[in-house]
Amino acid sequence: MEGKKVSIVDVARTAGVSTATVSRVVNQLGGYSKETEKKVLQTIKECGFRPNVNAIGLRTRRSHSVGVIVPDITNEFFAKIVRTLDI
Repeated sequence: MEGKKVSIVDVARTAGVSTATVSRVVNQLGGYSKETEKKVLQTIKECGFRPNVNAIGLRTRRSHSVGVIVPDITNEFFAKIVRTLDI
């Protein structure tokens, strides 16, 4: 599945489980066997699946993003402040 963004549906098809099972494994919610967990995690690793943070943010209504408003980013003073933010 190289060159394409891998979805939870792709992982489920490849692992031979439902999308709900993949979701439960990713979120560690239980309700699946150790063999299923191992199979899904191996498939995730092989396919290179990464959860979509934007979709998670829409669902949870939390983006974990911070907005910074500065009067002039070309001003070195404000540019330094923005660059040093570690959030």
